[in-house]
Amino acid sequence: MSVTISESQERARANRKDAGGARREELLRAAAECFDDLGYAATTVELIAARAQTSRPTFYAYFRSKDEILLALVDRVAAELEATQSLAGIDTTDPREVIAATMRAYADGVFANGGLVALFDAMAPVRDDVAVIWERMIRRTHRRYTAYLAALDPGTVDLCLEPAALVRILNDIIHHGAKRVARGSAAERERFIADQIRVAERLIGIREVPVG
Repeated sequence: MSVTISESQERARANRKDAGGARREELLRAAAECFDDLGYAATTVELIAARAQTSRPTFYAYFRSKDEILLALVDRVAAELEATQSLAGIDTTDPREVIAATMRAYADGVFANGGLVALFDAMAPVRDDVAVIWERMIRRTHRRYTAYLAALDPGTVDLCLEPAALVRILNDIIHHGAKRVARGSAAERERFIADQIRVAERLIGIREVPVG
C-alpha cells in the first residue's frame, strides 16, 4: 500500500511527540514566552522558531500549526494546575496543613506560568478547543476540593457555605488573585499566599483541635 508524503509526515510528527525530546521542549518553551510577551494574535510560527533558535521547517516537524502548539501548552499548564490539588505528596491529615499546602501549590503553579493562565482564561470563552481542556481542569479541581471539604470531620471545621459554593469562591480568589501578582516581587507573592490561606481558614472555619 502506498503512503503519501502527508501521511508520512503525520506519522513522523506523532513519533516525535511520543518520544518528547529537547527540541520539542525548546519549541514549547519558546512558544510560551512568545504568547506571554506578545499575545496569541501577534505571535507567528516564524517568531516561535526564531526564539527557539531553529527554523520553520523544524517547527513543522513537531507541530502542524501555531494552534497545535498553543493547545499543547494549554494541556500542559492545565495538567500542572490540576496536579497541585493532589494530596498524594502531603504527609498529613490536618485540614489546616492540607489546605495551606494545596493553596500554596496552586498559586505557585500560576506564578510559574506567567501570563499564560490569564491568556487561557481569556481564550476559553471564545475558543471551544481551548475551553474543552481548560474548563475540564477547572471542573476537576473544583470536584476534588469539594469532595475533600465534604469528607472532613464536622468536629474539625465549620463551613460557612455548602462545600461546592465555598470551593467556587476559594478557587476564584486564588486563581484570579495569583494572576494579578504573578509578576510581583517574591515578597508580594508570599504575602498574597499567606493572606489567601488565612482567608480560606476563616471561610472553612477550621477549629483548633485540643492537644492530648
